[in-house]
Amino acid sequence: MSEQHGTMQETQTNGLTQELFEQLFHRCERKLCAVAYAFVRDRDTARDIVNDSFTTVWNRRASLEPVNLEAYLFQVVRNRSLEYRRSRRLERAVYEKILMKERGVMDYYTRTIECCDPNELFRSEIMDICRRQLAQMPELRRQIFTAHKFGGQSYKEIADSKGITLKKVDRELQTAMSKLRLSLKDYLLIFVMLFFRI
Repeated sequence: MSEQHGTMQETQTNGLTQELFEQLFHRCERKLCAVAYAFVRDRDTARDIVNDSFTTVWNRRASLEPVNLEAYLFQVVRNRSLEYRRSRRLERAVYEKILMKERGVMDYYTRTIECCDPNELFRSEIMDICRRQLAQMPELRRQIFTAHKFGGQSYKEIADSKGITLKKVDRELQTAMSKLRLSLKDYLLIFVMLFFRI
């Protein structure tokens, strides 16, 4: 008994020992997880809160009285759980505000688009993209694309005038169209949504 009293006295003088801490952990962890879960309703979050609480206790071990550690731990877990719930409520409130603003902006743009002719709305932007893509094409590809799409020439007419095969004309046109489609993908989606009211 005196030996045990001496150990307790030594602990109180030196703060929480590792041995006492481990005993406390094994004795209280499951109960504390249940307490945290009652507040946060998520097992992983509850376990994180309990582990953080034990870490807090260990970091403050020099200034803590070992006599009331269990009660102190329950208080730390309760406070951490309440903080978590408050932060989640705040996050949800902020998220709802952002959603409302986004909805307002989307409604505005939708009304604007409905009042306009979609062809006119995006024509200049689309033409700018097409011009930029044409300027980046190799010379032969640009000439073939322009002759076919704007000049109305057939594959054979282009092949004869350039001295190349029909296959080469087809390959260059396919590559040009693929690049254009890729650069206009966002506009294609908008047009599908507008015309088919998705």
